[in-house]
Amino acid sequence: MFKGKQIVIITSAVLALLVLIVGISLITGYNGLVNLDEDINSKYSQIEVRLQERHDKIGQIVASVQGLQDHELAVYQAIVDARTAYANANTQDELIAADALEAVALANLLVVMENYPSIAAAGSYYLLIDEVSSMESTLAVARRDYNEAVEDYNASVRRFPRVLYAGLFGFDKSVDYWKMNDGADEVPVIEFD
Repeated sequence: MFKGKQIVIITSAVLALLVLIVGISLITGYNGLVNLDEDINSKYSQIEVRLQERHDKIGQIVASVQGLQDHELAVYQAIVDARTAYANANTQDELIAADALEAVALANLLVVMENYPSIAAAGSYYLLIDEVSSMESTLAVARRDYNEAVEDYNASVRRFPRVLYAGLFGFDKSVDYWKMNDGADEVPVIEFD
């Protein structure tokens, strides 16, 4: 009978150890997925902050170059349209589209300024353009950081055993990357007359 008690105790201890191992594994797997998910949210919010900063700065640039002549009116209108699209963006796709419009509008503005340097006579214009250039660089870094966080998350939810935890706890199977906008890889043409 003593031997039967030993078997029950050993079996109970092994089962308790297995439950403990599975429990710890579930906790660490779940917490790891939560951390990766929150990292994506944090990186996305950084993109939103940078886009808002650029949006606000574009307003300052527009105010400083409102003296655009008739042939620059199209550029001015593109900037206004881009700002409106940004202000009305409610989804990630709309935000990406507004981002593309603002990037194209800024590139076109720079081309106009190169072609008509008298428009950019005010020193504040150059200061603002430097700030916008810096913001664009910061925005590029924020997009890269976001995509790296998405890459880490997507790889993690596909690996074993996290693939089980992701399904068990209802995590997304994958998150979309911040995509390059159509035409963003095209270099604007600058002509000097």
